[in-house]
Amino acid sequence: MNPVIAPPVGHRPLPTLIALLPFILLLEVTLLSGGFDSTASRVLAHVQLGEVLRSLGLSPIFILHATGLLVIAILIAWHALTGASWRIHWGEPLQLIFEGVISAAPLLAGAAFLGTLSDTTLTINGLAPDSSLDAIATAIGAGLSEELLFRMIGVAAVYWPMVTVVKLTHNQSIIVAIAATTAAFTLYHGPSAMTTTAIVFVLGAGLYLGALYVLRGFAVVVIAHAVYDAVVLLASSQGSLTATS
Repeated sequence: MNPVIAPPVGHRPLPTLIALLPFILLLEVTLLSGGFDSTASRVLAHVQLGEVLRSLGLSPIFILHATGLLVIAILIAWHALTGASWRIHWGEPLQLIFEGVISAAPLLAGAAFLGTLSDTTLTINGLAPDSSLDAIATAIGAGLSEELLFRMIGVAAVYWPMVTVVKLTHNQSIIVAIAATTAAFTLYHGPSAMTTTAIVFVLGAGLYLGALYVLRGFAVVVIAHAVYDAVVLLASSQGSLTATS
């Protein structure tokens, strides 16, 4: 009998959950203290997820914490379905955190190359955190909610019909899924209000984040997205940038 080969660490739900837990806890504590008045609660993808849950009759407190709770529930259910051990190898989540942090570098380099960071933000315009903690929580909220919506849900929603109905190959379906979710990601960020340079950056960032998700997993793409947004929002709140996101 051939031994079962475990998927790469970034595609295993338990290390992913452990890597993301510190970020989720920081977000949830900020939301708990600031409520619906906190900037982190107004990230559009988070609001949209909350509206779906509101339509199901769930309580406001659950809606406020929708993103973090959904991510935790999905990862726990996914791990339970795999039947894998619940033993934690702590080097794995640490590896994912490290990969996520360094994976933000191409986004920052691309933004610097194309123009000012304030013109190439991955958060929705109009969000102006009132403290450094709120800026970090907003960045985490954007990373979690947008990657949950566009990568974890979006890529799967496009990929499976391409494979099962259209009968494309695995690689072809992945390419279509990344392209489609990149288009949706760009439209979500309001291209009509962006400069041409900003549109080019968001398109490139969408392709990069889609490929990063497929190759390295959910935790890495969330952390990379959040680190980029945190740098932009913190610099903006300190007056280093000419505009805020």
